Parts: sequence; structure tokens; C-alpha cells
Amino acid sequence: MTRTHSAVVLGGTPGGIASAIRAAREGHDTLLLTYNQHLGGMMTGGLSYTDTMMKKPRAPLFTEFRAEVREHYRSEFGVESSDYDACEDGYISEPHVAETIFEALIEGESNLEVRRGYYPTHVERNGRTIKSLTVSSFDDDETLTVEAPVFIEATYEGDLLATAGVSYRLGRESRSEYNEQFAGELYTRTRGDRYYPQEAIGEGVDSTASDKRRGPLDTPTEQQQGKLDLIPHPAGISELYPKSTGVGDNRIQAYSYRLCLTNNPSKRVMPSQPEVYDPDDFQDSLEEVKRVGLRAFLRLRHLPNDKADMNTADLPGENYEYPEGDWETRDEIAARHRSHVLGLLYFLQHDDAVPDDIQAEANEWGLAADEFVDNNYFPFQLYIREARRLDGRYTFTENDARYAPNLDRPPIHHDSIAVAEYPLDSHACKPERQAGSHPEGHFFASQVTRPAHVPYRTVLPKEVDNLLVTVPLSASHVGYGSLRLEPTWLHIGESVGFAAAIALNTGTAPAKISVNQLQQTLAGNEVMLSFFNDHDVTDEEAWAPALQYLGTRGFFESFDAKPTEPLTKNIAAEWARTTVALLVDELDDPTRRARALADLSDSAPVTSGEFANQLESMVDYACTSADVQRVRAEFEFDQDTPLLRGEACRFIYRLLSGS
Repeated sequence: MTRTHSAVVLGGTPGGIASAIRAAREGHDTLLLTYNQHLGGMMTGGLSYTDTMMKKPRAPLFTEFRAEVREHYRSEFGVESSDYDACEDGYISEPHVAETIFEALIEGESNLEVRRGYYPTHVERNGRTIKSLTVSSFDDDETLTVEAPVFIEATYEGDLLATAGVSYRLGRESRSEYNEQFAGELYTRTRGDRYYPQEAIGEGVDSTASDKRRGPLDTPTEQQQGKLDLIPHPAGISELYPKSTGVGDNRIQAYSYRLCLTNNPSKRVMPSQPEVYDPDDFQDSLEEVKRVGLRAFLRLRHLPNDKADMNTADLPGENYEYPEGDWETRDEIAARHRSHVLGLLYFLQHDDAVPDDIQAEANEWGLAADEFVDNNYFPFQLYIREARRLDGRYTFTENDARYAPNLDRPPIHHDSIAVAEYPLDSHACKPERQAGSHPEGHFFASQVTRPAHVPYRTVLPKEVDNLLVTVPLSASHVGYGSLRLEPTWLHIGESVGFAAAIALNTGTAPAKISVNQLQQTLAGNEVMLSFFNDHDVTDEEAWAPALQYLGTRGFFESFDAKPTEPLTKNIAAEWARTTVALLVDELDDPTRRARALADLSDSAPVTSGEFANQLESMVDYACTSADVQRVRAEFEFDQDTPLLRGEACRFIYRLLSGS
């Protein structure tokens, strides 16, 4: 059977759901294909926490999702309840609640069809264009061929990439390939006694710490000198052992299942001994439990409704064959991880080697009887933290998430469509350790990670023009650690959905659409392109879209936009030069432009009339004076009133948009 749609999305992950909903809301006939019967990937398959350090609005669908989470716990338990507090403003929910919300969002879209239980088997290409995708059912021999102008890859595995013959990466780069500190083979330990400044993190980035203190920074960067408001990061800071070679390989970070547990006896199902079980597998774990305590070992995090998320039981080294494996191989690896996590819990609850007090504490917890009821209360989604990654038109690396040299922010990308802010993070890649270290490959680089631009080029394959990649997007192993979070994928996914809609509206391949048009559309729809401490995408001021767009063009040297402060003459002159470069399409390097701002000394404020005159005198060869006068007529400019930076941005943005 062959069918035709406007857009086809493969993958029922949050990134795939966001892309599909947005394309459908923009009026396009969209098909979403999923691997199983459940929507939401890890957000409904056991994760429960929408891991993010940024408690700011970032994309409409994520905001909508969070609002529905809040409403559920408000109506179910009341705003004064501990369960409402536990949802943390909609960032935390029980798995079944998240799935119910996703199902309702999908159900509300008349332009969106969902077909469940299909995997890709063939892609028909005509040169740089994917003509059709053929999928097969997991349940029977049914096949379906779908033709569409736009295809979107949103699987954790990157299966559409491989089926389409698109180049991808698998494994770890060497340290030398991208000059990444955390690349390749490495051994780390986590220091919990180090601190870094909230100002450097960003005021809208939540450290989740309440204990502010003052004290020395360890090896502070130039940008951090003198900033003394220090907040401990709950996960500490990764330090590299000297014997870390930095040599690349084909290894990937560990997988696991995230269990949803409860200590409420009325809805608790105690796990039985799995069929494949060897208590010797857990002796090392027992020693760690004795050292740190059960709750810390299981890394239990509180959820509403008497539940907790269990984040342990990784199996580094036992997933290498998963990304390229057939479904039988994948099922065997998933079964091994299932037996391991259930066996660990059973061991702690029953084995004679476990001290009585630890057994008693372990037996307070069991599987939640109202979660995953069609799968014996066990998550349906294996946590695939990393598999294939697109080798695209730009590779997001560790350096894209760190301070740029001599700048108080990471590098600036002119084609940013989203923001990644989670610390560069990898679970272990193999079980070996050095004395006192984590298993090899583990790092959590909170001390260097800052909110970063995600370029549109990272979702574009080199070989085809009508495929967009939301989840296994183009990144190094280290860089992927800051991208591989569900809120970030929701954000990127919605931006990709807008890109698909523009491509369909203009009859243009996604790789060839106007990035300016895409970014202006995103900024106008409250999608974050650039992170700022002092500005939200939902701000009602007219300059809000301008700040987002100009943040990708080198107009700000830090995370502080300062829209309500006067524009100074030195900054005004530099902004005018950058505006002219944009008008004639000669903006060479927005990071270099921002660095030039950082080098400027203070100067007197410029008036609105002076700035307009300055622009008008400079743009004669870039556009007509009438263009400036046309935009100028929309503003109340005079020679006496100091011009606010936000108003200047709005004027420039209006001039650049040309409409």
C-alpha cells in the first residue's frame, strides 16, 4: 500500500511528537510513525524528569505540556498539596500522566495521523531527494510505503539515517579531532566541593541548589574572575585523571531502564526474581550501597503521588551492538538490561549478603501498580542515551557549549534554531575504572557548560535536502551530551516542525529554505533562539523577537541583553556596522562581532534621532535612505531622548526584515 502525506515523522519521541504537532498545526497533512504503542519515548517510558537547567520558556509546545502537567496535579490534588509542589511547575510528572498529555495533544490535531508499531525497511531516493519510505509492522507482515515532500528523523536509534544511506557517526571522537577536553577514552571523578557562579550560569538557569555561599573558585576562567556569588552544583564537577588518553573508539555510553517506584503499600508491586539472575553480578553494587546508602545508590528522585524515579543499573559495554543490530539483537540487549535492573532490586531486597537494615529499606520500594499496566508495570522504553548521530552540515561539539575565547558566552551561530543548556554529560562507556574513578567514559562537565546555540545545519544531512533530523542530530560524542535531553529535543523538534511547514508552504526543500524566514518565524512564535538572563521569549515588549534574532547575529557579547538600558555611542556605532553587513549579506563571523563589543569602553548614551541618522548615513549602499525613513516613521525618534537598547534592536530588526 502506498500513501501520500505532506510530512512524515519517524519516531514517537518528544522530538518527533513536537515536529509532527507543529507541522500539523501549521496546516499540513502529517503522519507520525512510532515503534511501539506508546507515545513519548523516555518522557513517558520511565524518565519522569524533564531534565533541564533552564527554567525559562523556550518553546510553545513545551510550555503547553508543562501547563497541562500543572493542571493535572492542581485538579487531582489541589494547589496546596505536596503532590502539586512535587511537579515543580510542570517539569516533573508520573509517566502515565505525561503519556496522557501527549495523547491528548495528538488527538487534538485534525491534520495529524499516528500509525503505531512500524519500523523502516527501505527508502527510495532520487538523487538528493527522498521520494518514499517503506515501513513494516512489528505485529504482522503488513508493509506501508509513504511518499512525502518532507521527512523527519526522530528516532533515538537513527534508523532512518541508516536506511536512507545518510552518513552518520557512531562512537567517540579522539580529543584531537575537535580539540575537546572530554573526548575519547577518559577516567574522571566527581568533586562535590567545588562551586561556580550563578552569574556565569545565567539567572534563568537553575542550579537546583539553595545553599549560596562565598568562596574561592578553582582555576577560574578570565570571565569568572571577580564573580563571587557561588552555588554548589548538585552533581559536582568532573575532574580528569592523568591517564585519560583521549583516544577515540566505537564505544557509546551505557543504556538502562529507569524504573518508577512507589513506597505506598496500596499500589506497590514487589518485583520477583527474574529468569536470568546471578547474585554475583551485584556484589560490587552492594559495596557501594554500604558506602553511600541505598537512596543515594539508587539515585531516587521524588515524584508526585508517592513515587520515585530510579536512575541506576547502567550496563556499560553491553550495548555496543544495539545501534546497528537487527531487532532480534536489540530485543536481546533490552532483555539483558531488564533482567539486570530487576535483578538488582530483587538482590537488595532478598539476598542474605545484604545487611538487614538495607534489605528493610529496599523492601519499602516496589514497582508502581498504576504505571505501565500493559507491560507488567515495567517501562516500555529502554533508555537509549546514544546511538547513531547524523554527520551533518555542522557538527555540534564541546566547544559550542563552552565559553568562546575572550567572550562571556559560547560561540554565536547565525542559524540558531534552539538552545541547549544541560551540562555536557556522558554515562560510562565501559566498566573499567582507575582507583577512585567512575567507570571509564563518565563525565558531567557542569563547570564549563553554558547555554549554547543549536545551528539549523545540525539537523541537515549532507546527502539529501528533504530530510530533517531532530533527535540523532549532528554532534560529536561530547557535544551530544548537552543535546540529548528531552526538553531540548522538544525545543528542536518544534523548530524543525516550523521549518517543515515553511518548506511545504514555499515548495522548497528544507535544506534550501530561508534561514532568516525560519528564525523570524520562530522568534515571532516565542521559540527561543538565544538565551538571555534578563529577557524571556514570552516578554510582552515589542522588542522581544528582535532580541532573539539579533542574538544570533553578534549583537550581544554576553547573556545580558540589557534592553531597558540606554544604548551608548560606541555600541551604537558597532551595531550600525553590523547592521550594514547584514543588509549586504557580508556578516562574516557573529562571534567576532560580539567580541568586538566586549572590547569597547564605556561612552555616553546616544539619542534615538542620532542613531537613526547614523544608520541612514551608513546604509546608502546597502539599501535606500527611503527604507530607513520608512522604518523610522514607525518610531518616535528625536534628538533629545536616550535610545533604549531594546528599541534600537527593534528598529534594526524592522529594517532587516524589510516588511
